[in-house]
Amino acid sequence: MSLLHRWVRGLLGIVLLAMVLLNVANAAGRYLFAASITGADEILVFAMIFLVILGAVLALALRSHIALELLPSHLKGRSASALFVLHDLATLCIAGFAADASWQFVQRIAAINPRSMALGLPMAIPHAALLAGLAGLAALALFLLVRDLRALLRAGAEAADGGGGA
Repeated sequence: MSLLHRWVRGLLGIVLLAMVLLNVANAAGRYLFAASITGADEILVFAMIFLVILGAVLALALRSHIALELLPSHLKGRSASALFVLHDLATLCIAGFAADASWQFVQRIAAINPRSMALGLPMAIPHAALLAGLAGLAALALFLLVRDLRALLRAGAEAADGGGGA
């Protein structure tokens, strides 16, 4: 696992730990002192959005999502490469379409500028986090598609070289 992957996993862990601590502090304050932390629930919701988006990008990068491992783990060579190319292409199309729809929504929400109830945070910010995650998934899918197409072409060339010499 690369340094970037370890860094992202560490960041996810820190955010999750901070969320747990904030939730415990908020609950303790609410039940022990009849006072809650203003905006804690909003922070937890926004942090959960961040966790899910960043986790989705990490799972795609590591191909650690169950849907990515089921068939390719049983296939080898050109078959596995072809399946990865198909998956990358589907991910690129779906994430690209969703990112475009998210971009349009963020533009509309930014124009009317609603704010969160407790913190007064512009709601375009958490929606933009979703946009960034979807765009990140699309960009990563494009990178993987190019890489896997190269692997597929190499596997095809090796098969042709190996088959012609026998």
